[in-house]
Amino acid sequence: MDLTDRSCLVVGAGPVALRKIELLVAAGARVSVVAPAMHPDTAAFCAERAVRVERRRVQDSDCDGHLLVVAATGIAEVNESVSRACQARNTLVNCVDSPGLSNALFPALVDRGSVTVAVSTGGASPTLARRLRERIEATLPAGVGTLADYLSGKRSQIRAALGSVAERQRFWDRVLDGRLPDLLARGDAAAADALLSEELARTGPPVGMVSLVGAGPGDADLLTLKALHCLQRADVVLYDNLVGADILNRCRRDARKIHVGKRRAFPGTRQQVINEMLVKEARSGHRVVRLKGGDPFIFGRGGEETEALTEAEIPFEVVPGITAALGCAAYAGIPLTHRDLAHSVRFVTGHRTGGEFNLDWPELAAPSQTLAIYMGLEALPALCTQLIAHGAPPETPAAVVARATLPEQKMHLATIGELADPTREIPVSAPAITIVGEVVGHARSSGTQ
Repeated sequence: MDLTDRSCLVVGAGPVALRKIELLVAAGARVSVVAPAMHPDTAAFCAERAVRVERRRVQDSDCDGHLLVVAATGIAEVNESVSRACQARNTLVNCVDSPGLSNALFPALVDRGSVTVAVSTGGASPTLARRLRERIEATLPAGVGTLADYLSGKRSQIRAALGSVAERQRFWDRVLDGRLPDLLARGDAAAADALLSEELARTGPPVGMVSLVGAGPGDADLLTLKALHCLQRADVVLYDNLVGADILNRCRRDARKIHVGKRRAFPGTRQQVINEMLVKEARSGHRVVRLKGGDPFIFGRGGEETEALTEAEIPFEVVPGITAALGCAAYAGIPLTHRDLAHSVRFVTGHRTGGEFNLDWPELAAPSQTLAIYMGLEALPALCTQLIAHGAPPETPAAVVARATLPEQKMHLATIGELADPTREIPVSAPAITIVGEVVGHARSSGTQ
């Protein structure tokens, strides 16, 4: 709301009222204060800024003629009276710490000149809004206001040079991903202008690119900052079965989201279709994100996709993610390595090719290591039988962790001897990771046992 030269009233003159007076004065409002007594700091500020003050009790008629009234007396009866008077006059009113009496709320503000970020909890928790503001302030560059001013001055030039909204969006994304922000942060506007002209002079069809992004083990808060950055810039997102709604909600709102999850018994050419889609979308000039659960290069076929992109001469990047075994073990309290128990960890796929495992069983059955078995829930009895047959003690601890890092995570603790029994029911369902080794003794006691 533009408060420049608009009349606003603050009822109360304590420390809380002072904060509201300071905000309103900073916004350019004409502020009046009514209060029977003044805190010394409030009195000093009002005198310095020539704020009109009346030292008396508030009356209903004081609410006349103002755009906004703030009741900050700390006395519930007075604030309620001010709220009723304002509501009767269709005047905006903010009663501090009483959202039910307010039809206007003050957000927590991050002010960077031309860039302002407001955080509101609808009056539910001003403290939470303030803490969120502090997080944003810590990550928002100090010079972002200068950058916004520069871009504002160039909008008409770019609009004239580039006809469509999509072209302009791709142009600005490309420029902002480049050196322009750094040049302006150094105050080198001439170099920024030269860079902008150089980018405008680029000819030829738009060049897209592909980002292979690891979505992590499930919890959206475990996305890396770079993964989040890619999702918020993407035109197209191709995602797998294990990518949840919370993660997809972090994508840019107008991005096309295409489900390309592969399931057991799908035709073997499915991956080839995905490769072709990646190439086609990138050649159309789009920023494409291939979003995979866990890490793209851990049992995620990321290597096959980068081969296809390299052959098609499509620019790409790989953004690693927390692979499922790491997230699963961490949330279950299991250290994958331990000075006394496990000197190495092996990531193993439980997927069978032609009904057979292609695994080095003597190596996997060796002591003093940890096995993290992916995609092996259905084949777990056969896997554990082979481990025992090649020397692993049947009493070796194991943990089957399903829906890792999510609120519905469940863990089943057993021995590999028990898991080798095909008649024994495992009370969890896929997707799940099985961890085998003495380190499982550190598992938290929570979860399904």
